[in-house]
Amino acid sequence: MSKNMFQFDYVIGRGGFGKVWKVQKKNTKEFYALKEMSKAKIISKRSERSVLNEKTIISKLKHNFIINIFYAFQDRENLYLVMDLLTGGDLRFHFSKCRKFTEEETRICLHKYNRILCGMYIDRVRVYTLECCNT
Repeated sequence: MSKNMFQFDYVIGRGGFGKVWKVQKKNTKEFYALKEMSKAKIISKRSERSVLNEKTIISKLKHNFIINIFYAFQDRENLYLVMDLLTGGDLRFHFSKCRKFTEEETRICLHKYNRILCGMYIDRVRVYTLECCNT
């Protein structure tokens, strides 16, 4: 697996270690999100364990409400995670956009959180905290 197997369309997000790209796998024409993380930035921020934990945990989980990972690979400069492409934005995006949910939207979110947490328990992944933001 290498980044040459993907057609890079455009950047859909930026993070502390790099970018997230919308990509298309050349042989299947399927779209994914490809998270590109600079090894140098990871090391300079002493975040090796955090990145490894992220990859390990999302590799174990398979759920409709969680972004799933399909491939992980590296080259000399970067680490790559190829994941579901979800164009609707994550919950943090919706919090920043709306700031306040209706009672019905809150009920739906809580129901989804419950289903996710039950799935994590079944997969024997411990969930220590679930932080809620009320603005």
